[in-house]
Amino acid sequence: MTMLEAKNLHKTFGKVLATDDISVEFGREPGEMVFIVGPNGAGKTTLVNLLTGRLEPDQGRVVLDGEDVTSESPDERVHDGLVRSFQVVRLFEEMTVRENLRTAVLSRERLTSSLASLSEDHEEVEATVDGLLARFNLDDVADAVAEELPHGNRKLLDVAMSFGLDPEYLLLDEPTAGVSTSEKEYVIDTIAEVGKERGVTTVTIEHDMDIVSEYADRVIALHRGQVHGEGPPSMLETDQELRRLLLGVEE
Repeated sequence: MTMLEAKNLHKTFGKVLATDDISVEFGREPGEMVFIVGPNGAGKTTLVNLLTGRLEPDQGRVVLDGEDVTSESPDERVHDGLVRSFQVVRLFEEMTVRENLRTAVLSRERLTSSLASLSEDHEEVEATVDGLLARFNLDDVADAVAEELPHGNRKLLDVAMSFGLDPEYLLLDEPTAGVSTSEKEYVIDTIAEVGKERGVTTVTIEHDMDIVSEYADRVIALHRGQVHGEGPPSMLETDQELRRLLLGVEE
């Protein structure tokens, strides 16, 4: 079974109940774009941390393509095809764009001992890097140092590195956070297009409801650690309680 599943995930921090028996599925269709929404404190980031292994559940399981991965480390899950991109961009700041992408691809291939130079055996790695540079429109800045990039390009590089790990499932925490309004659409367009092209299921935490409405195949709404509801993006218009929770709209 090709699917990422949260099964009855329960997590508390002291007296705070972060996730309360959450059961959800991702990847019902290849290239599915799922958006997780909810007010602050709803449990969105905790759920993603449980799925990716950064947190251990108090109860419940994480199942990846039919296999229980609850006890696997984050690195093991990456090599199983479950990749995470954070809200705060994490780059190798003193390395070039090309070197950052090469690091991700080599990591996927477990060849990280050869970061400085590539032998003839690594031609395929370099071809993959070239493909990522082209697909994410980073060719012109390939030799620029990461710390000198404008924020939009930094976001694209971060996402490109995630795709360089060859995910089946890519979990994104507010990929447009801090990006200018003019760049937001390009960033999310690129994520959507590459995800669909490669059949990667993307699971995105997002607070911009315009983006969710336009790009989501399915929306999962959380509130107080529970699934408030899930369905098509039209639920953002039809579910009045959800509109009140997310937007403060009283109707």
